[in-house]
Amino acid sequence: MSNENADQKNLEKPKEKVIGTVDGRFRMLPGLLGIVQHVILCSIPVIGILFIMNVHMYFGLYIYTEQYIGLFLALIFASVFLSTPATEKSPRNYLPWYDALLVLTGLVVGLYLTWYYPVISVTQGELLLERAVLGVITILIILEAIRRFTGWVLFSVISAFIFYGFYAHLFPGTLRGLSTSWKKLSIYLYLDPNSMLNLIVIAASIALAFIFFGQILLSFEGSKHLTNIALLGFGRYRGGAAKTAVVGSSLLGTLSGGSISNVLISGSVTIPLMIRTGYRPEMAGAVESIASSGGNLMPPVMGVVAFLIAENLGISYADVAIAAIVPALLFYLICFVQIDLQAGKEGLRGLHKSDIPKAQTVLREAWVVIPCIGILVYLLMIVRMTPAIAGVISSIVSTPFLLLSRDVRKGIMRRIFSALEGSGRMLMNIAVIIAGAGIIVGIANVSGFGFNVTYTLSIIGANNKILLLILAAGASVILGMGMPSVPAYALVATLVAPALVQLGVLPIAAHLFIFYFSMVSNWTPPVALACFAASTISGASANRTGLIAMRLGVLAYILPFLFVYSPALILKSDSWVVILTSVVTAIIGTVLLGIGLVGYLFQHIPKIRQVLYCIAGAALLIPIQDTITIRGAAINGSGLIFAVLLILWELRCNRNRILTTSLPNV
Repeated sequence: MSNENADQKNLEKPKEKVIGTVDGRFRMLPGLLGIVQHVILCSIPVIGILFIMNVHMYFGLYIYTEQYIGLFLALIFASVFLSTPATEKSPRNYLPWYDALLVLTGLVVGLYLTWYYPVISVTQGELLLERAVLGVITILIILEAIRRFTGWVLFSVISAFIFYGFYAHLFPGTLRGLSTSWKKLSIYLYLDPNSMLNLIVIAASIALAFIFFGQILLSFEGSKHLTNIALLGFGRYRGGAAKTAVVGSSLLGTLSGGSISNVLISGSVTIPLMIRTGYRPEMAGAVESIASSGGNLMPPVMGVVAFLIAENLGISYADVAIAAIVPALLFYLICFVQIDLQAGKEGLRGLHKSDIPKAQTVLREAWVVIPCIGILVYLLMIVRMTPAIAGVISSIVSTPFLLLSRDVRKGIMRRIFSALEGSGRMLMNIAVIIAGAGIIVGIANVSGFGFNVTYTLSIIGANNKILLLILAAGASVILGMGMPSVPAYALVATLVAPALVQLGVLPIAAHLFIFYFSMVSNWTPPVALACFAASTISGASANRTGLIAMRLGVLAYILPFLFVYSPALILKSDSWVVILTSVVTAIIGTVLLGIGLVGYLFQHIPKIRQVLYCIAGAALLIPIQDTITIRGAAINGSGLIFAVLLILWELRCNRNRILTTSLPNV
C-alpha cells in the first residue's frame, strides 16, 4: 500500500470516530431505532438549511424564528438522548427506558415552542403554570445533556448561576442582585427571545451553516487535500511533519471551530507522522493541539466567531477578518519558528520522499479545495452576503468542485449523508453547551449580575488598567474552559467585554482580547481538552503536552495585551506609518522570542543568551501608540540594535553551520 493511500485510510478512521463514536461516548442503535437516530441527526442540518434559505417563504408560509428554534431544540434533545449514554457503564446497543423518556420529553418542550409561539408572542407576560413547568423541564434537560457531554464542572457552574437567580438578594456587596421567582425565571429562560433563545439562534444558523461546510469538505476528502498541500509545501524541510500539521490543521480549524474534533481528525495522520520522524510524543501532541485550536483565531471564518463579533459590534464581517489577520499570523509565526528551531536542535530532518505526495498528484487532485474556500471568501468579503446564507451556498456550490477529484466520485450519496449526520453530531455538542451559556447570560441579565461584573471591573480598571486586563483575561480563561469557540466567546462577551469598552478599550480590540483568552484554555492545563485529545493518539502525558503547547502558543497570552494598547496591530490607526512600523517590529520580535524560547539558532544557545534574545524580542513587541513617540521608538530601536548584535555574534560563531541549516531532506 502506498503512503498516500495509508494516510488517506488513517484520515478516514478518525472521521468515523468523530461522526460515529467519538471517544466511545456515542451510542449507535440497531434496527428501527437506529434508522430513527440517523434520520433525526440528518434532519437537524437539513431543516436548518431550508430555514436559512427561506424556502418556506416560497410556499407563502410565515414562520417565527422562535418556531424554527423550537423544532431545532426538539431534534437536538432527541438526538442527544438517543445517542449519548448517561454514564460510561450505560448500554450502547439499546435505548434504556429513562433515555426514551428524555427523548419524548425533549420533543415535547421543543415542539411546544414551535406550535404555540404565535400565541406566546402576544401573551409573553402571562405567567402560566404550564409554561413554567416546561421551562423547568427544559433547564433540567439542558443540565443533564451538558453533564453527559462535558462532565460536572460546567453543570455545576450553570447550577450555581440558577441558584444565584433565585437568591441574588442574599449575596453581599457587588454580588447582590435582583432575585426572581422560579415561575418567572423559568418562563424567561425558556421563552424570552432576549434570553437563552438569543444564543441558540447562533447555533441554529451561523454555526450550522459553517459546520455543514466543514463536514462537506471532510466527507469529500477536502481535509486530505489540505494535508497533502501542506505536505508538498513543507514536508521536505526539517520539522516537515510538524509544519504540515500546523498548516493543514489550521486550515481545517478555521472552518469548523471544533478544537477537539480537529485534533482527532488531523492528529491521527500528523501525530504518528511526527513521532515517526523523531519528535517526542508530547511535542507531537502539543503541535497538533496548538494548530487545531489556533485555527479558531485565523480568518476567514475563525470558527464562526468572526460573524458573532461583527454582529455584536454592528460592523461588517470584513472589518473583523481584517483586524484579526495580523495577530493570527504572528501566532502561527512563533509556532513555526519554534518548530523549525526545535527540529534543528534535535537534529530532525524533513520527511522522506516516500512520505510526500507527488506534486503532479497534488496539483491534479487537491486544487479542488481552493475554489471552495475562494467562493466562501468572495460571498463574505465582496458580495457581503449574510454569513449563514454564504455558508450554505458555499457548501452547495463546493460539492461539484470536490467531485472533480476522482477518488470521491464513488458513494456520493453516502458522503452527503455522512456530512449531514456529522453536522448533526457536532451541532448536538455546540447547541447544548450554547444553551447552557444562554442560561447563564439570561440569569446575568435578569438579576443584574452582568451589570455588577461590569461595574466591579470598571472600578478596578479606573485605577489600574493593566489589572483590569489581567482580571478580564483570567475570567475569560475560566469561563471558556471546556467550551467550543462559539459558546465560549458568546458567554465571555456578555459578562466581560462591556467593562473593557467602558474604560476606553477599542470595542473590536476588547472583543478580540476576550476571544483569545477564552480559547487558550483549549491547550492550557489543567483543562487543556485539545491536549487530552492529542494524548490519546500520541500516548504522552496530557499535562506535559499542555506545558509544551503553552510554550508554542505563548504569543496568544501576549498579543491581546499588545493590540489593546496598540490597535495598530489590528490595523486600526490613522497612520499607515504606525501600522507598518508596529507590524514589522512585531514580526522581528516574534522571531527573536521564538529563538530565545527554544535556545537554538545555528547551534545550542547558552541560557544567558536565550534571556537576551527574549529581552530583545520583548522590546520589539512592546507596542507604540497611535503616534510614534520618542519613548516607543527608543524601546523598539534598542531592541532592534540588540537583536542585530546578537545575530552578528551567532553568525561569527557559526559560519560553517549556516550553509547546512534548514536544507531540505534528500
